[in-house]
Amino acid sequence: MSLIVSARAHVMDNWRRLLRYCGTSAVGVVLGQTILRVGYDLFGWSALVSNLVAFVIANIPVYFLYRGWVWHSSGATQWGRAVLLFWLVSLAGLALSSLAVALVDSATSNGWFITAASVGAFGTVWLVKYAVCDRYLFGALMEGEGPLGEGHVTPAPPGAADDGTQSADLR
Repeated sequence: MSLIVSARAHVMDNWRRLLRYCGTSAVGVVLGQTILRVGYDLFGWSALVSNLVAFVIANIPVYFLYRGWVWHSSGATQWGRAVLLFWLVSLAGLALSSLAVALVDSATSNGWFITAASVGAFGTVWLVKYAVCDRYLFGALMEGEGPLGEGHVTPAPPGAADDGTQSADLR
């Protein structure tokens, strides 16, 4: 099966989850960029420090929204694997974003260009983050394949369909 056909099938089967993922990501972007601009414009922090603080603060609620709302994962958090992997993927976005904002900051002190550099860099990691969350973190929990193997499964809510929504007979 080609990558395009496979991606299309995934979108068709999981469109509700994808919409929730987009909504959660939008919350993260708004929160993160607000913190970045407050740190940069109001507190006079460097673009790099502002970006780091925004990243750390915004990613905490984003993790819990991804886990609970997007993938309906419940139960004990598996800190050693799930949280660590989430933060490693997020750190890839932070590294790229930090490089971008540092380069833009060296060329201009315009806060809007700093914001654009940050959003653009995090946007490049966005699809990879969805794939990791769906395949290795929360999606695996819904399918009964806990990230730590058998016996470490957090079951999906009763009546949950494959896309994380409620099945038709329980609505």
